[in-house]
Amino acid sequence: MSEEKHDSAEEPVENSDAVNDDSHESTDDQASEQESSPEIDQVDQLKAQLDDMENKYLRAEAEIKNIQNRAKKEQADLIKYDGQQLAHDILPIVDNLQRALSVEVTDESGKQLKQGVQMVSDHLEKALLDNKVEKIDAQGAVFDPKYHQAIQTVDANDDHKADTVVQVLQEGYRLNDRVLRPAMVVVAKII
Repeated sequence: MSEEKHDSAEEPVENSDAVNDDSHESTDDQASEQESSPEIDQVDQLKAQLDDMENKYLRAEAEIKNIQNRAKKEQADLIKYDGQQLAHDILPIVDNLQRALSVEVTDESGKQLKQGVQMVSDHLEKALLDNKVEKIDAQGAVFDPKYHQAIQTVDANDDHKADTVVQVLQEGYRLNDRVLRPAMVVVAKII
């Protein structure tokens, strides 16, 4: 019996060794999972960083394209409307020359002076046209608040239809498609 007890005592020991072997295997599996888990986490972090950097890159690239397009548009506008301030400043001079030409003269020296003023006015208007500054045609045109500024209204009749320009008090000018100054006009209205 003592041998049986001893044999039976050995069996549990063997079983405990088997259990210990299994526990070592499961511990090894857990350790390898734990080792691979940080690697997976690191890969996921790197992927997230890559996605973030790619997103930042795409945004920066789009911003650069927007800046370039904006700069091109501003440069095109500068070229297109070059001289706008100069033209705007010259318009009162043109108005004064037109007023001087509207004065009636009777003597010879007055006529010569008027002829000189006419020549200056013609040259100035040609210079404006060469730089794409044009008069706005207003006389008899349909009133358009984009191009005309109504200073006064008169009754519409057979000669002047409603909402048409009857008289131009001051010429309007535009540079390309931009209005430098609207024409000051008298408009026919139905009252």
